[in-house]
Amino acid sequence: MRILCTTFPWPSHHFPMVPLEWACQAAGHEVLVASTPSLTDVILRSGMPAVAVGKDVEMAPVSPARRRTARHSQRQWPDRWPMHPELLDDRQRELVAAVGRIHIGMAEAMVDDLIEVARGWRPDLILHDALSYAGAVTAAVLDVPNASSLWGAPGPQRAEMRDFRAEPLPEYADLYAARNVSIRNMPTAWIDPCPPAIRLPIDGRCMPVRYVPYNGPGAVPDWLFEQGARPRVCVTWGATEAKLGAAPTDLVRTVLRATAGLDVEVVLATTEQMRDELGELPAGVRVAIDLPLKYLLPGCAAVVHHGGAGTTLTAGINGVPQLIISTRPEPALIGSRWAAAGAGRHLVAAELSAGEQATVDILRAELALVLHESSYREGAESVKAGMLATPSPAELVGSLEQLV
Repeated sequence: MRILCTTFPWPSHHFPMVPLEWACQAAGHEVLVASTPSLTDVILRSGMPAVAVGKDVEMAPVSPARRRTARHSQRQWPDRWPMHPELLDDRQRELVAAVGRIHIGMAEAMVDDLIEVARGWRPDLILHDALSYAGAVTAAVLDVPNASSLWGAPGPQRAEMRDFRAEPLPEYADLYAARNVSIRNMPTAWIDPCPPAIRLPIDGRCMPVRYVPYNGPGAVPDWLFEQGARPRVCVTWGATEAKLGAAPTDLVRTVLRATAGLDVEVVLATTEQMRDELGELPAGVRVAIDLPLKYLLPGCAAVVHHGGAGTTLTAGINGVPQLIISTRPEPALIGSRWAAAGAGRHLVAAELSAGEQATVDILRAELALVLHESSYREGAESVKAGMLATPSPAELVGSLEQLV
């Protein structure tokens, strides 16, 4: 069969889909991946055929600075808030709706070109990232099944729906109305790589899949295989925060200061951009530019990061305990779920307000717990076991075939 894949135009949303795209292609199916022009090279570097659709939309300009500041300075939201929107206050609900409108705007920028490609190529199935609403609209226009691929967050955060499920936002309804088709409030199936111990319940048909890490291509340095006397700790903040116009360089510097005195080898996995923004680093910090985490994390005793799904799941499949310091509600949900599973610790950055040195002391103590308390390694191994027991992408292909 022919499978048209489409994704929200960020590498962090394409990467989780890549192993399933490979599996479908290896099973003999034709696979084509569509996104906006900025993602074409990323898709090609993953070994998949790419077609550019629509136009690129920069996130920072479409999200006002005050709203970005508000979203990145949230304290802990109620537990399991995607399942219990009634627990959110009006401001929190508006922040979620604002995110949904941004994603709807991204869909509007690519949906007509995507429909044109689909009409010409005639796919049997559309596999789309859960934030790529253009994929759902295109499936409705062509009247073909659609599988919505989650990226590792605990359950779908239905920002396109008022209170996550009650009714579609007017802007989301307009995506369908403008193309004379009925709204698809639910995909034919969800694909969920979130571990069983972390996952939240999902309405509709759900097909769990094992997370297989793909973090982009990259050369593996020789030092990665050296067995040092000290435990290796990875510090990483991904690339998404910079795209959102809110890279927390001060927080990363504070984290690096906190590693001092713990007798550990520190590896900062980062991008050229963030490395430049960080300036002078503490002595002894090794910098790894664009090194895929799937190669780095297996040799680490712990990882400190922002709670991005890709980093979290890559650590999870390798059984690495985590210290998650979140700045946004979605990573905070991830952090709280992993902490509840005993696989690490979670802190909310906005709640670390006791001054820089006090924050350094808190972070140092938290990291020491993750490194030295055996329960966190045991919790991480337990989550890993659940992930390994989940069907692989290759095993999921047959389930996708049954959707057609």
